[in-house]
Amino acid sequence: MTREPPAADANGREDHAWRSRGSAKIPSRSSTASPPRFRCRNPQRPGKITAAPPREVTALPLRRVRRTPHPARAAAGGCRSRPPVTNVNLVGRRVVVGRSPDCDVVLNTTSVSRQHAELICDTVGWRVRDLGSRNGTGVNGTRVAGERALQSGDVLRIDEFDLVFHAGPAPLRPAARPRTSVTDGAFGPARTLQELGPPKVDASHLSRLLGFSAALLAEGAADQRMFQLCELMTSAHFHGNAAVVLRILRSDASTPEILSGPTGPGGEPPISRSVIKAVLASDAPVLASSGPAGPKNNMVQMSVVFGGQATAAVACPIRGDGEHLDVLYVMLPGQYGTAEWLALASLASAMFRQAEDAWAAREAAQRQALLEEELRRASAIQARLVPRDMSSGSLQIGFGFTPCKGVGGDYVDALPTRDGRVLVTVMDVAGKGIDAALIASGLHTTVHLAVRQGMSLPDLVHTLNRQLLDTWSGETFVTLAAALIDPKTGALEAVGCGHPAPMVVTPNGTIRELRLAEGMPIGLLDIELELSTDRLRPGELLLLYSDGLSECFNEDDKILGVDGLTEMVADIRRAAGRKPDLEWFEAQLKDRLALHRGRAPASDDISFALALFGA
Repeated sequence: MTREPPAADANGREDHAWRSRGSAKIPSRSSTASPPRFRCRNPQRPGKITAAPPREVTALPLRRVRRTPHPARAAAGGCRSRPPVTNVNLVGRRVVVGRSPDCDVVLNTTSVSRQHAELICDTVGWRVRDLGSRNGTGVNGTRVAGERALQSGDVLRIDEFDLVFHAGPAPLRPAARPRTSVTDGAFGPARTLQELGPPKVDASHLSRLLGFSAALLAEGAADQRMFQLCELMTSAHFHGNAAVVLRILRSDASTPEILSGPTGPGGEPPISRSVIKAVLASDAPVLASSGPAGPKNNMVQMSVVFGGQATAAVACPIRGDGEHLDVLYVMLPGQYGTAEWLALASLASAMFRQAEDAWAAREAAQRQALLEEELRRASAIQARLVPRDMSSGSLQIGFGFTPCKGVGGDYVDALPTRDGRVLVTVMDVAGKGIDAALIASGLHTTVHLAVRQGMSLPDLVHTLNRQLLDTWSGETFVTLAAALIDPKTGALEAVGCGHPAPMVVTPNGTIRELRLAEGMPIGLLDIELELSTDRLRPGELLLLYSDGLSECFNEDDKILGVDGLTEMVADIRRAAGRKPDLEWFEAQLKDRLALHRGRAPASDDISFALALFGA
């Protein structure tokens, strides 16, 4: 593969490229950085590369993408047709590659995942991260596990696409925006649209404004959208001599910051202090003029001359907050200092605000989609940590786990120990969501390692407590109930730490609580444990559960409570008969909890473990 000669931008910096062998289609967009370069040829099986609107426009290296030709795609006569090439100039600090049309770079083949991989730029350089894709991402023939730093010349392989990384110079820090100063001339009063006569707007101007709105919605670069607003006001149809977008501090309006412009033949316009004060006071478009007066209700006088002729100034807010106000500031010839031109500038500013809102909503939707995808993957991973129903000797064990926020902080498990017994446990991390799920995942790992080492039940709990104290320093805690059951005799050892007491259910539906010494949750202080013993008789069922069951609320905000849960479990056990089906019991318990909750949202994670002995 030959390397493209570097292209120099306006600042003399050289960029290199990703080269893509595959057909590509990327919408053109102007930018203050070097423009993207794309060369496209159509193979027999076309691909598609598109660039989504960047979240941050900076001058970055070009990346080169090459599509690997299929062996069967040879031209007639034994000559292989040259695969199409696309040079993609990417911008931003994070670039997502995948099949989804929302990705920054789209590789449109079915074996590419919707969000396949991402390229990340930080102070160290560029890295690649696989996003849990189905077929993986390779670098120089090695599959990426987690993240990998990229060096110039590295080849990324995604399905049949090769992405060759050529690092250009590090992006330059953006120059500080220039500032301007206000003028203390003898300016006349500035008026708003409400103070002027009804404007008469020509239909041709409205048509051009509609085209301007469409152009804003198609432009992904925020700086370019702002520049287009200035260019519109200084175009031949809107007659502005000069236009800028200013950022004015509400606490000090003496030196506004220039965000965009100036455009127009007049260069940087003089900024009227009285106009700035008026727009800050009203937060509405204002007009001031020094031209010859027309009808009194259509004209406001301003004592200023710009370029040797009478002038008018228009200032329109486009966005702001409690600290600053961004303003479109336009200088017009004096004859255009009327309500009509103030109305046109106001409409253009309103369309700019609508476009900014639309782009913000689009980017928020993209971020939300990424978050939802990450939550979906996290939920799938957590679901894999919940064991399948199992049996050991005369002991059958089943599970239920339903997080209330996609992922949850409950941990339910059962695993055999070295001495032939089975450890059954339910734990509940304080809080909900991702944070609690991460802690629950750590508990899962520690429990499995401790059991494999042959650790006793008290030692296991002490280990969990010490791990939480060392990691979280008392900032979170975990409740737990755990039972170590002999599947031959039903004898068990149990411990409880601030958790609901497990229930023992007889075949006729009688329920007793497992005898446990009351303990405090782990993760807060050093604890002392008291081990309890008990025995399951044939046909008895042990239920360990989280408080999400007993604290289940219905549509009337009525809690089920321990008594309600006890009655529910007893009724299900009686209906099951002397030889219950454990899977049926689990389903019945879930269904009745859902029936009690009705349409009320789940307020807590729901998890339980059932251990049926000798049935």
